[in-house]
Amino acid sequence: MALLALLASLAAGVASHVFYFNRYECHLHALLYFQVLLVTWAAACLALTTFYDYTTRDALTAASSSAGLFLAGAYGSLLVYRVFLNPLNRLPRPWLARVSSFYWSSRLGKMDSYLQLQAMHKQYGPIVRIGSGDLSVIYPECIDLAYGPDAKAMKSSFYDQELPLRSMQTMRSKAAHGQRRKIWAPAFSDKALRAYETKIESYNDKYVRRVTESIGTPVNASNWFNLYSFDVMGSLAFGKDYHMLESGERPPALELLKEGLGVLAFYIPTWAFRLLLAIPGLASSFHAFVKFCVDELDWRVKHAAEIDEKGGKDILSWLLKSYEGVEKPQADLMLQADTRLIIIAGSPDSSDITATTLSALFFFLAQDPSQVQTLRNELRPLTEGRKWSDVDIRQAPHLNGAINEALRMYPPVSSAFPRLTAPEGMRIGDTWIPGNTTIRAPQYVMGRDEASYEDAEKFVPERWYSKPHMVKRKEAFAPFSVGPMGCIGKNLALTELRTLTARLVLEFDVQLAPGQEKVIRMRDHITVDAGDIYLVFTKA
Repeated sequence: MALLALLASLAAGVASHVFYFNRYECHLHALLYFQVLLVTWAAACLALTTFYDYTTRDALTAASSSAGLFLAGAYGSLLVYRVFLNPLNRLPRPWLARVSSFYWSSRLGKMDSYLQLQAMHKQYGPIVRIGSGDLSVIYPECIDLAYGPDAKAMKSSFYDQELPLRSMQTMRSKAAHGQRRKIWAPAFSDKALRAYETKIESYNDKYVRRVTESIGTPVNASNWFNLYSFDVMGSLAFGKDYHMLESGERPPALELLKEGLGVLAFYIPTWAFRLLLAIPGLASSFHAFVKFCVDELDWRVKHAAEIDEKGGKDILSWLLKSYEGVEKPQADLMLQADTRLIIIAGSPDSSDITATTLSALFFFLAQDPSQVQTLRNELRPLTEGRKWSDVDIRQAPHLNGAINEALRMYPPVSSAFPRLTAPEGMRIGDTWIPGNTTIRAPQYVMGRDEASYEDAEKFVPERWYSKPHMVKRKEAFAPFSVGPMGCIGKNLALTELRTLTARLVLEFDVQLAPGQEKVIRMRDHITVDAGDIYLVFTKA
């Protein structure tokens, strides 16, 4: 009888994997499964001692044996499937990648996912398996198939890490994302961007003053670009000045964000990430940062009348329009999550598109004075002798080409956001990808692939206007993603990039500081942090 019970436990474990865990998304319920197992184990111990006259020791042994065999059956079935039956096994990969997605996490101790992916693609080719159900793909056609307007792929379970907090960016449903994006859209319209530019200009002035104060001496330019970006974010999103450019210091809450982002660098499976958040004390920094974001939203709502009096709408004023008549909009979880999205996007520790791209761009310009002179010659006729704005330089080909090169070679989202193939699967090149497979199209690797770009390791702004043959596959370039879920702040980011770059190259020459490496050491935690880049500015 006891043997039959143990065999039944083993069979139940196998059945749970075959008929449930291997068929459905289960990542949201890891804590619940653990709790159910624990409660069932305790109930079995109680039943054995109460109804079957087991001693406490024997009951513990029997219940533990059944629980252990259930887990052995579930995980044994899982391993058999992954090692022998998974249709992804035919694709190139390190052997351990077929066993567990933790294999990929184990390679990321230096927070260098983008470099690890590049190394794996060099070894295994354009499609490489990096986990039990995860692929990295650098075929350019993957961009449109997985991210484009007609893509059948959807966002993967990666976006469920922080539920019930759900921002526009983490919405997996295209319909729900589209509805939320309509609320965001007015905040990024041409009319809104023109209004924001006055604020951006004031922070450009502050950055130029900081550079002027340090003429001829090495400065950590990437750090100042990060502080600039966060100050702009505070002004445009909350109507609030954090004075980071003046002080050179970050709010204490951002140190908490820095700790939290460190976990994201390891790309651990969603179920494991959610378990970490549930363990008391282990995720205290993350929860403290969430509170900081809620407090900032609360401050913005309470100071709405004061901010409106000063004139000029900010991003939150547009979002709050959809909450008219709501007594406490700051209590809405989605608005809290959207606020957190804005803060993370502009954070010096997550490093947004603007800061990362400016850092990379001036890193390249510092190594080639002729590029600075070419930009200056292009921009002077467009700006000299009058008050100019972004509209005056928006079509400058070399300026846009230089920005595109920085985005290509050091994309702010270097390892790409993952997508889940539709149940019917998809064909990429000559390879059939099964349904419900997580894929990513890493922009760093694609940006340096000779199949897509001629002289891919060289900074050549002309490839984007006068030397188009150097861009072999235009569809490979997607630093802002593409399709209906692409970056809604793209035009705002480009406005910041163009206007500050123009101010700096018109007024200063730049070179690498003594001892500065000729390579950028990025930390990849979904978005990337460009690390320290020391430059020396001198008057032009």
